[in-house]
Amino acid sequence: MRSLRALVATIALLLAWTILFAQGAQAQDGNGITSPSANTEVSGTVSVQGVAAHPTFRKWQLDLLIDGNADQAHFLAVGEQPVSPAAELASFDSTQYHDGSHALRLRVVYLGLNYDEYVTPIRINNGSGASAAASSASSTTAITDTAAVPGEDQSAAVDPAKEEAAKPPELAPVVFRADAPADGKKWIEVDISDQHLIAWQGDVPVFETTVSTGKPGYRTLPGEFQVYRKYEQTRMRGVDYDTPDVPWTMYYSGGFAIHGAYWHNNFGTPVSHGCVNLRVPEAKALYEWAPMGTEVVVNQ
Repeated sequence: MRSLRALVATIALLLAWTILFAQGAQAQDGNGITSPSANTEVSGTVSVQGVAAHPTFRKWQLDLLIDGNADQAHFLAVGEQPVSPAAELASFDSTQYHDGSHALRLRVVYLGLNYDEYVTPIRINNGSGASAAASSASSTTAITDTAAVPGEDQSAAVDPAKEEAAKPPELAPVVFRADAPADGKKWIEVDISDQHLIAWQGDVPVFETTVSTGKPGYRTLPGEFQVYRKYEQTRMRGVDYDTPDVPWTMYYSGGFAIHGAYWHNNFGTPVSHGCVNLRVPEAKALYEWAPMGTEVVVNQ
């Protein structure tokens, strides 16, 4: 009798695990962008529908990859609640981007800040003058104005006002001031209370931005440090996270680092595990500006 009860209990446990695994697999396998479908031509306001769920769900993020280039990811939306069944994740105005081939990227983040990624190529066609340039440009090459051919009269073919209006909007570049003394000491100041970072060269603040430091329970260590290790891309692991491809990382004290964060857009709010999070383009610019040994001052 005991052996029979043990057998029944074992079968019940296996059945429960099978159901749980099936539900988890279904949530993961069903994820992705359901509309627009791959290679669809879109215009005007575009509604993006999809599924974003996981048994240990944390958040999802939707980006538009300009020209399909992950280095030119334009944030569209983020959500902290799972989406299932398929529903609208976001809508965006496609006229704000040049005509041509782009891609929508959905990341579903789960326990440990691991994530699954789903990319859907689309083509924007609003009939703007930028489409011709976009179609002839490489997916990794910036679109530039076509130079006039010497001796060729283009005044009849080109309306300067229309040409200017048709130019695609450019993502704001990360600019460092150029009026700092060349021999000025480079150092980085982080203010935890204001969630603010300033890059100094001598007595000139050449760059500043909002950041995200440690959330409650994950203190960002105050003090004076120096950058001792740099990685263009690295994997970060902790008790409850395992994050691949962390970009533009500068370690300054043990496991504390300044780095780019692609998994959230909550800059100005403490959300990290103790590191100093920046937007990825800002982290890249700071990484290239700051040499090894750069002083990092973290104020409470």
